[in-house]
Amino acid sequence: MSKILGDSLSEEVFWLLRSKVPTVVLATVSGDGRPNTTPIHLIYAKDRKRILMAIARRHQGRANIKKTGKVMLCLCEEGNINVSISGTASVIKEHLDSSREMSLVLLDVEEVKDDSTHSETISGIRYHCVSKRGDEFIKRVFAELEKYPL
Repeated sequence: MSKILGDSLSEEVFWLLRSKVPTVVLATVSGDGRPNTTPIHLIYAKDRKRILMAIARRHQGRANIKKTGKVMLCLCEEGNINVSISGTASVIKEHLDSSREMSLVLLDVEEVKDDSTHSETISGIRYHCVSKRGDEFIKRVFAELEKYPL
């Protein structure tokens, strides 16, 4: 059974979401109630109650956020960190300065729950850029997320 941890990120999860390492699974709901999931790597915790994400403008998750605002993030990481973060999200900037194809999304954290089980999580989802151009893109987007004033 999941345990509700509270309405804000723990220090451990906060710093993990500032490290630019983890990938989370973003779950959204369409206007007709259909679920949608996608891995998101361009994510940055501004504080323990607000998370910024860069999402492609053409992505179904972004469209769902604009329709319902209901989201949940699933984070499974080494060190047996298994949390789901739910809240309300909104597109706060249609085009990033670093990429016109990406939008800036703000998640207001409402609930964090522990999803740990009898098994131990020893690794999270990882990505690897296959080009220098991709690496530079990620650096530019993260720089914008870090500096974005809230």
